[in-house]
Amino acid sequence: MTHGVTTPGGFAQLARTRGVPAAFILVLLAFGGFSLLLPVVPLAVLRGGGSDLVAGATTGVFMTVTVLVQLLTPRITAAIGYRWVLASGSALLGLPSGLLALFDAPVAVLAVSGVRGAGFGMMTVAGSALVAELAPPGMLGRATSLIGLAVGISEAIFLPVGLWLLEVFGLATVAWSATAFGVLGLLAAARLPDVHPAPARPSDPSALGRRAMIVLLAGPFLVMVAVSLPYGAAASFLSPALDSIVSGSGAVVAGVGLGLLGVGVIVGRTFAGLVSDRRGPGALVWPGLAFSALGMAGIAGLLTLSANPWWFIAPTVVFGLGFGAVQNEALVGSFERMPRSRLGTASASWNISFDAGTGLGSVVMGAVAGFGYVVLFMVAAGIVLVVGGPAAVGARRTRPARDLTVLHRDDKVGS
Repeated sequence: MTHGVTTPGGFAQLARTRGVPAAFILVLLAFGGFSLLLPVVPLAVLRGGGSDLVAGATTGVFMTVTVLVQLLTPRITAAIGYRWVLASGSALLGLPSGLLALFDAPVAVLAVSGVRGAGFGMMTVAGSALVAELAPPGMLGRATSLIGLAVGISEAIFLPVGLWLLEVFGLATVAWSATAFGVLGLLAAARLPDVHPAPARPSDPSALGRRAMIVLLAGPFLVMVAVSLPYGAAASFLSPALDSIVSGSGAVVAGVGLGLLGVGVIVGRTFAGLVSDRRGPGALVWPGLAFSALGMAGIAGLLTLSANPWWFIAPTVVFGLGFGAVQNEALVGSFERMPRSRLGTASASWNISFDAGTGLGSVVMGAVAGFGYVVLFMVAAGIVLVVGGPAAVGARRTRPARDLTVLHRDDKVGS
């Protein structure tokens, strides 16, 4: 297989590509509003006298609606185009947030969470697919890593900022700030070009039926689940695991560690995007899986030694590097398997694998935690290899024989 020639000054060219800066800002705002409220809403519910069940249900309802809407978004996009889907998603995700400052009844909070989840589902699928549509020839890998950069920046900044605003100014400030993000997102959406998914052609994989689509996307999907599930475990259980070593300091160290994990994801995704455009997608899947497994095993090993909590930052960052690399490879791998008419389907598959894997990591690994945190993180490392290894082999076998970066623009993504 031949690979496309790398475009000089790639990221600078992306910044000059019509619609890409607006899409970058839109994703930045969407994940900013999401990150502001993600840890704040459950905490505010508990502080307001709500139960643990309702607090957990706010995130559960949000993510459940997100995944359901992600399944529908490709069809919605085909009907009304990317600009209107992203504008609608920004409105649904951001504008209702201010209601959280006005209504604190459980039904109201859950209803707002559900509406916001619908907007988030539209944003995640359509945002990734649009950037793939707009990517100049030979730059799909860097274009997808640009989305990862927007997500990483938002999470690294606004997850802690949301909690800080809650402590200093109260829930109303956080809620109305998220609403403001939605308004700004509408302005950014107005700057997007009017792009619709390309119509399907008889030669497209979309004409082969649902079974063929599942076969083509199963490899990247399962590779992504293999690393997103341990990520969910780390996000949920790193803090209590460290508390078991030094009571009271776990949250502080875990907060720093998860923040640096996010930095590792940014570095991993960006590097994977550069390598993908130079050598073709898939080159960093195995190194990414190895880093991810090593990070989880490193956490388990340090727990066995009851090491100083600050030592845990190193394996957490290692996991982040691998997690970021696999994220980008799985997304590019999903896009390369689909024609332009099915970019939304590829994006939905990847986003669902990310969100579902993260959710399962919290639930499934919560059951494993009963056997101890060392066992939990060793099982997480094993999942990376046992699920990710065969999935990577399967993904390579089902990878199309043609290369995205050398064909005609109307034929494939990234060309």
